[in-house]
Amino acid sequence: MQNITTQIAAVSKIDSYNHIWLLQGHNCQWRTRNDKNQLPNPKDGEYAAVVEFEAETGKPISVSAPLALDVSSKTIHAHIAWSLPKQHQAQFNMWTEAAAITDPVLKQFLTDVLSDSKIMHAFYQAKASKDFHHCDNGDLLIHSVQVAMLAKNLANDIGLVKRSQDCVFVAGLLHDIGKIMMFYNSGRHKEDKGVNGQHESFNFLVLAEHLNNLKRQDKGLFEVLSAILSSRPSNRRYFEYIEESIVRSADHLSAQKDEMERTFRARHRSQQLYAKAKSGRRLKRLNIPRAND
Repeated sequence: MQNITTQIAAVSKIDSYNHIWLLQGHNCQWRTRNDKNQLPNPKDGEYAAVVEFEAETGKPISVSAPLALDVSSKTIHAHIAWSLPKQHQAQFNMWTEAAAITDPVLKQFLTDVLSDSKIMHAFYQAKASKDFHHCDNGDLLIHSVQVAMLAKNLANDIGLVKRSQDCVFVAGLLHDIGKIMMFYNSGRHKEDKGVNGQHESFNFLVLAEHLNNLKRQDKGLFEVLSAILSSRPSNRRYFEYIEESIVRSADHLSAQKDEMERTFRARHRSQQLYAKAKSGRRLKRLNIPRAND
């Protein structure tokens, strides 16, 4: 059986006279004249596509049409270079779902964020927390994409319109973006030290320019995203926007799942039904019958 990897790749026409295209993915490169129509509707410039590569040979098995994202070749190559192997699936989901957004203002907002190297480079490297959940380098992206996908699927399942589905995806993806400024994601140099505080406040610092642009174009979208990116007041008993309820629920589920997996993965806990997490919380899990029970 073939070992196949599905990933985002950069497709570029490197020889216009001889009609030769180059595909570049994670440790995979391939050239074609497109004489067998391997590339559907190729562009003369550079664009992002979904490619299935045969892992051993690096040969593409299938290539999608250009993703509907107006990003530069620099952005495509940067995202490919930044991503760790464990992030490849999350990166694939992030790019394909971004390309599927139908609202032009929301899509441009996310495209601008994806193209902002100051934000995205740190996003790929960061942890989601110091020692609670998703606390390894690169886990912030994985957690954020998981929240975004959970939120969008839930919005779809309960019958919300496409605009709301896209909104919760974008909000879920960016709900923790302020964590790139936190002390546990700071650099090694003294001048790169991060800060300590509520990451929700830093969400607005990180996204200030992009949120200002969004506000000028669509105040409704701006208000919903702002509500989700803000910290939740302790005295609030309900959420005004159903989109906020969905994203916060997805965030909680993603965090709790990772905390439980880390807790029960620890030594001598493979058969335990309860354990104490690093946070101090007592976690319990359902007994899973063995195959011979």
